[in-house]
Amino acid sequence: MQTVNENAPMNRPIDWQYHLVKTALKCFAAVPRPILAALAVPIGRIWFALDRRHRRIAYENMCIAFGKEKTPKEIQSLIQANFIQLARLFFEIPSLLRLNRENLHRYVTFSGLANINKTISAGKGLLLLTAHLGNWELMALSWALISGKSCHVIARPLDYAPMNRIMNEIRSATGNRVVDKDDSQALIRQLLQDKEAIGILLDQNASWYEGVYVPFFGKLACTNKGLALFALRYDTPVLPVFNYPLKDGRYKIVIEPPLDLVRSGDVGEDILVNTERFNRVIEKYVRIAPESWFWVHRRWRIIDIPKPHLKKYMAAKARYETPGGDHC
Repeated sequence: MQTVNENAPMNRPIDWQYHLVKTALKCFAAVPRPILAALAVPIGRIWFALDRRHRRIAYENMCIAFGKEKTPKEIQSLIQANFIQLARLFFEIPSLLRLNRENLHRYVTFSGLANINKTISAGKGLLLLTAHLGNWELMALSWALISGKSCHVIARPLDYAPMNRIMNEIRSATGNRVVDKDDSQALIRQLLQDKEAIGILLDQNASWYEGVYVPFFGKLACTNKGLALFALRYDTPVLPVFNYPLKDGRYKIVIEPPLDLVRSGDVGEDILVNTERFNRVIEKYVRIAPESWFWVHRRWRIIDIPKPHLKKYMAAKARYETPGGDHC
């Protein structure tokens, strides 16, 4: 007797969209990467011209980061280059379907590979500090291929279900696993106890209840405290791993030695100091390739702090911020 799935009619539209989008991606995957990169230039310029909202967000963010170093004209030029790079990132998604160990050298080059083996050989779990810089999706896939150790990637599900399903398939194609950000805390604890590797993109604005206020480009940014908390609690090394584009069309992936964490015994202070250091590392790499960071995200947005918790924010302002606003 055939069993009828009562949910099938509801799922059909999503399944149909999923297969349509995936077929389109497979078709684009046949297009050489240099052609797709070239196509990103006019598309990025058009996006820059039409999207006033994200152009304004990027401008405000770059004024915070570079307002004392660059002229408004230089910042506008950098924003346009950023839109082109983000368009390139989108057009590179189909090519990730073809990535494997044999053609990896056509996509990326590495620096600091010895730091992977040295850290893994210590026999502990591993926390990878990274950011939305360069092509972070490609970097995660490449990590699994070059290290031989899968990575559990913390990610927020995409709002569009068919694309979220496709991206999860791509992200796990080389052995990685995707962990839902909202359900990650208990799982991270178990993964670290099992000596697994976990990748955390620490450059997104955090809510007041999940972050600490530490400087990023000299201005307070609410930064998720989870990376520092887990590293300290489970004595887990933190390995900075970043990437940025090269002129030949590939990306350079840099693996730094594990960071020396501060462990004074004062947990609250240690979380604050180590998270501040993580932000300095991220800032260093954003400065290397400023056109390649996710400037269209409101990184410094601090709102809706309940009155009982304002004391923490005001203490951070007194500790870190100096007089003098951003210039643009």
